[in-house]
Amino acid sequence: MKKLMLLAMVFMLVLLPAIPANAEKPLYGVMDLEFNLGWSVPSSSIPEWVGTITIDDDPYGMAFFNSDSGKPFGDPFTGSVLFFGEIWVIYEWVDFDFDTQELSHGDVLLWGYDEGLVTLTNSTYRMNGRVEEASPPFEDREGRNVHMSGIIEWYTFGAPHFAPGTLRIN
Repeated sequence: MKKLMLLAMVFMLVLLPAIPANAEKPLYGVMDLEFNLGWSVPSSSIPEWVGTITIDDDPYGMAFFNSDSGKPFGDPFTGSVLFFGEIWVIYEWVDFDFDTQELSHGDVLLWGYDEGLVTLTNSTYRMNGRVEEASPPFEDREGRNVHMSGIIEWYTFGAPHFAPGTLRIN
């Protein structure tokens, strides 16, 4: 029995170094997003939120395209929680003209879907999703789970303004 245990331990010591060091290490990013006051309906070309995300000290462009309310029990809003569903995209760079509603961007590096909620009593948001496609330098993240969270900062007239937050890809 002792020989079997010793053999198993040696086997583990040989195998562990062969596993890539970053295979299980989450990827983190810091999001700096602004709400598009010109946005009115779900669209695949007009973002609801747009801004930057910084990953490993490198800035990239980021945009969110609302796809539905995400609310499983109807669209009329009532209560203190707002549900949503969206497509998120990370680009090499992004430029959005809030006046003309024109979006220009570099290559798509990551994109996926998420569903989440905003708790209006404390202005926090949380969403979970999945990376659908990933390009270099993030190709090892394809198919992985995504978690985003942060706080909504509001205009004085009641509309969302900024949404600083964090992204984690497992």
